[in-house]
Amino acid sequence: MSTKLELKVNDNVVTAERGELLLDVLRRAGVLVPTLCEHPGLEGVGSCRLCLVEVNTGRRSQLVASCLYPVEGELTVLTDSPRVNEARRFVLTLLLARYSDVQLIEELARRYGVKPVERLQAEPADCLLCLRCVRACAAQGNGAIATCLRGREKRVSPPFDEPPADCVGCGACAEVCPLGAIKVEEGEGKRRIWGREFTLVHCQSCGEPFATREQFDYLRKQPPDLLVEEELCPRCRKLDQALRISGSTT
Repeated sequence: MSTKLELKVNDNVVTAERGELLLDVLRRAGVLVPTLCEHPGLEGVGSCRLCLVEVNTGRRSQLVASCLYPVEGELTVLTDSPRVNEARRFVLTLLLARYSDVQLIEELARRYGVKPVERLQAEPADCLLCLRCVRACAAQGNGAIATCLRGREKRVSPPFDEPPADCVGCGACAEVCPLGAIKVEEGEGKRRIWGREFTLVHCQSCGEPFATREQFDYLRKQPPDLLVEEELCPRCRKLDQALRISGSTT
């Protein structure tokens, strides 16, 4: 059975692999689809609902979260239909009510012609609950943070709101946060995050601080193929690998 499929996307024909996520197909085709919770390398959860598109399988038409929708057959896909835009404007209206001072939300609202609705204004929040941070921490193998409480009180937190023992200070959670809600402070050879302080490791080549001692201790406990012996920053590690390859071919 062929794994290649042809989709009709906004009157254009696009090729996809069977089982490929629709959002990946659309992006490869250069089709703009807004997202907040999606991030490359992280498993999708479809929580922000901004990536909704309209798909027609020949039997029915429906709105789906493109970041979670696997392509299993031929489809007609609309990414800018009245139905899609209405759904996105509804989501953005709610987001704008609580994140009115967040540049990313403001830009998306302007793009779709969404303005603040006074009766919907809520107490400002700095966390979107997109769970990028939780997924990034889990992907690193630590699971130091998670969601707690429910409903309007739901938030991301370390266990019992205490400095998390499993955190290695890698900062991946802050790196993937779309709103910059997770604060990381660095200075005097230290990194501070989630109420913990970590000692920074300096690159053995260029001398720049780039990771925490706890990160390296964690990596050295991993299987041999993941073992990190030299304490080099990503830039110097890449240069070192290039020099070794160059030296082995001369």
